[in-house]
Amino acid sequence: MVDSESTPSETAESVRSCREQFSTQPRDHTVLFGFDGIIDTVREMIAERESMETVSLIRELDTLGTKIDDSVASETSLTIEWIDRGTRTGGHVCHLSRVFGRWGCDPIMVGTFGDPMRSEFEAAFAENTTYSIGEPGTTDAVEFNDGKLMLTQAGDYRELDWETLDDRLGHDILAEQLEEADLFGIGYWSMIPNLPEILTGLADDIWPTLSNPPSNVFFDPADIRNLTQEQFAHGFDSLQSLNQRVPVTLSANRGETQELIASGGGSVDNGSMLDLAATARDIVGVDTVVSHGASASAMVTDHEQALVETLHIDEPEIVTSSGDHFNAGVCLGLLEGLDVQATTALGNAVAGSFIRNGESPTLATVESFLEEYEEHV
Repeated sequence: MVDSESTPSETAESVRSCREQFSTQPRDHTVLFGFDGIIDTVREMIAERESMETVSLIRELDTLGTKIDDSVASETSLTIEWIDRGTRTGGHVCHLSRVFGRWGCDPIMVGTFGDPMRSEFEAAFAENTTYSIGEPGTTDAVEFNDGKLMLTQAGDYRELDWETLDDRLGHDILAEQLEEADLFGIGYWSMIPNLPEILTGLADDIWPTLSNPPSNVFFDPADIRNLTQEQFAHGFDSLQSLNQRVPVTLSANRGETQELIASGGGSVDNGSMLDLAATARDIVGVDTVVSHGASASAMVTDHEQALVETLHIDEPEIVTSSGDHFNAGVCLGLLEGLDVQATTALGNAVAGSFIRNGESPTLATVESFLEEYEEHV
């Protein structure tokens, strides 16, 4: 445990609460996720090749930065060899659907899976209800111990708006699937610039027609540093409009939370994770904001708040999509009606288990991780 923003007793209480409320029984929740779809290739960069079989890796993102700076200073080209560690489907829709599928749920997926659907998505989600609304993006995700570098070619989600969604899916079909869902997860704003327009359409055109709507909407903005002030203002208005129809939970990492605050004119200087989450909630204007990081995560609602340290993983197997796995844990906490302390701890546990093992955890694996988590706080 390395985060000094909360006391060990606060984290211990949260993990203990999570263990008491957590069950490994398969879930029967129906979840709906939209609207992206990506094919990810995970890679690692080589620092030095000692032989055909033996290499040393660039383990720190800062080391890569130094290499780039040195190359610029010497006015020379920089060549770095990398290793392919595997290809899989990615993005908000795929990552969360994969986790919930392992937990016995029935994910409904609306995203850019190809026309016809690409074989990568067919193989991974053959048992799921899927609707493809365009061609996928591709990403080279280069992993380091302290972060990752994402090199992305955008898919059709980049041009997605309310009219296009109607043309390719149909609002009647979307409404039918929402009637079946207990939770609706939406992401990523960073890759779908017109997402605020879709949120407004949901609030104005779809939600009033539903007789049995989802009880929660989960929103992941992702890396929003390239959005303009006008886009932020429009997005906040749209989120608030949807939040008047249904409780919205926004989840962002520390840097993304700071960007949300700065875009609204707030200060991010010397803020704890809990302070950041509370300030972002005030600025964005939704029911709940969750802010997650490598050392701690925070969750703030109108009446409750929690700051929970993470369990440090000495030798991470993978970090790409660890934030999505944290979000899956939070979504499960929302569906199960857990308190904010247990929900935050559950997000940390799902992410930690994934980082350690390199695969989406089963409920039994999450339970084992929670047991170890409690022993170390």
